Amino acid sequence: MNGYRLLLVSAVGTRDGMAMELDTVDGEQIAEVFEDEATKERTVTFFVDRPVPLEAIQWLLDRARTEL
Repeated sequence: MNGYRLLLVSAVGTRDGMAMELDTVDGEQIAEVFEDEATKERTVTFFVDRPVPLEAIQWLLDRARTEL
C-alpha cells in the first residue's frame, strides 16, 4: 500500500507472541495486531493520534488474519 508497509515480528520478554505491524515507509509504527502466545488472544493497538486511512487498517487486519 502506498506509503505503508507491513512487518511480521515476534516478541519475547514482557510479552510473548507474534505481531503484524503497520508502519510508514519511513519506519514510524502506526498500529499492530498482536497475538499472545499463551492465550491466542489477538488485540489491536494504535500508536498514533491522527487519522489513518481505512484501506491501510483493512490491509493490516486482513494480513493478520491469515499470517498470525
